Amino acid sequence: MKNKDPREFEETTLPFLDSLYRYAALLTGDRDQAEDLVQETYLRACRFFDRYERGTHCKAWLMTILRNIFINQYHQRSREVLVSEFDEPGDFEPLSPPGVSREDGSLKSRIARHDLKKALEALPAHLREVVLLKDAEGFDYKEIGRLIGVPLGTVMSRLFRARNQLKRHLKDYESGPFSVTDRPGVSGGERDV
Repeated sequence: MKNKDPREFEETTLPFLDSLYRYAALLTGDRDQAEDLVQETYLRACRFFDRYERGTHCKAWLMTILRNIFINQYHQRSREVLVSEFDEPGDFEPLSPPGVSREDGSLKSRIARHDLKKALEALPAHLREVVLLKDAEGFDYKEIGRLIGVPLGTVMSRLFRARNQLKRHLKDYESGPFSVTDRPGVSGGERDV
């Protein structure tokens, strides 16, 4: 870091650590690889912090570095990007279905989150990435386009297709043989088993 205060680097970049980890977990599907990817991202960002333009979107800059490192180092190992299946509470959960809080521990909420996770995993990687960047990380269309290197129209069409596929998958889960309302112990359809 030429002519840059290390404290400035920390103050500028550390607030995005959790977002970077979630994105790395999405890309790698593995906790250890996600941690390594975030560490490499911070090392590279520190090395090139003199190129960062103050006042620009630091989170997008860091996510771009992370994605480029992933493509360069990890893409050769695995052609398919999967969302990791974490078992411990507090680990990566990209989204919660509408009306379901992440903190809600009820059976119905856990089933809804599980169904959403399965629906996300069913999406092709290029669609899953766009919907998670938009809906979980809050990036706008232009920022997503810059992050993943595609035109604005492509981002919009991918997001549209991703959301439609998610709706279709979630509708299939809801109306399947063990739908949310038909599962034992779930209000609205409790049965004796």
